[in-house]
Amino acid sequence: MSPMRAFLASFLILPTVAQAAAPATAGAADRAIKDIATLESGFEAGLAARDVKLLEPLLADRFVWIHASDGRVDGRKEWLANAARGMALSGQRNARTEHDPTVTLYGDEPHTAVRISRVRLVQAEVGRESWLRQTHTLVRNAAGAWQIAMGQGVVMYEGPPLDAALHARYAGVYAIDDGRKLLLEWSDGQLLATFPNGAKTQVFLLSPTEEAVRNLSVGSLHFTLDDKGNPTAASLMRGSQEVWRGTREGLSSKTKQ
Repeated sequence: MSPMRAFLASFLILPTVAQAAAPATAGAADRAIKDIATLESGFEAGLAARDVKLLEPLLADRFVWIHASDGRVDGRKEWLANAARGMALSGQRNARTEHDPTVTLYGDEPHTAVRISRVRLVQAEVGRESWLRQTHTLVRNAAGAWQIAMGQGVVMYEGPPLDAALHARYAGVYAIDDGRKLLLEWSDGQLLATFPNGAKTQVFLLSPTEEAVRNLSVGSLHFTLDDKGNPTAASLMRGSQEVWRGTREGLSSKTKQ
């Protein structure tokens, strides 16, 4: 088995190992979170400067990066070479901002961590905006230092700049007849959804009545509007099938009609 395949195969068992691992103690967790934050700041600085010397010690020996755009897999050598050219990951040359990072630690003395964030990319010169879900898997090396072992991005939205005023109008609780709810929150300039099954994501509108999605098989949100353009109901649609429909709470019976 090649080194690359061996590395990827090792990650196939990571979720099982992580679930079985004991949670980190408070002191160890605090130290790990701080060290990882320092590493991530250095990682972003290295990308911005295209500085291979700064990036090299932050990457594990068997580092791989899975590209959001097309699923390509780069090894450590290839990725660093691309970083020097500003092509290591989506949007390295664009304005990048990170939102709501979370870190999950594994082990009493943490040895593995998974960091997930949302990344906004802006290409102002061509009027384009993209959002990615970015994941870093980090491990401690033999010296005890944290390093990024794997990075992966998933494109959530790519298109014209989002209309903040439009998206903000959709915040609210949408009640389904069976008692479940869809929660839409406007937070830090983003429309965030908690679905009835507990899944969380960011919502991007293709139009005032339809969500922009990249995978139609999972379904998309469709909205019913009143005569002022405000949403009164939300439905999850898969093709022509309505999976569920929620009515926005706090509306008068006249408005609902």
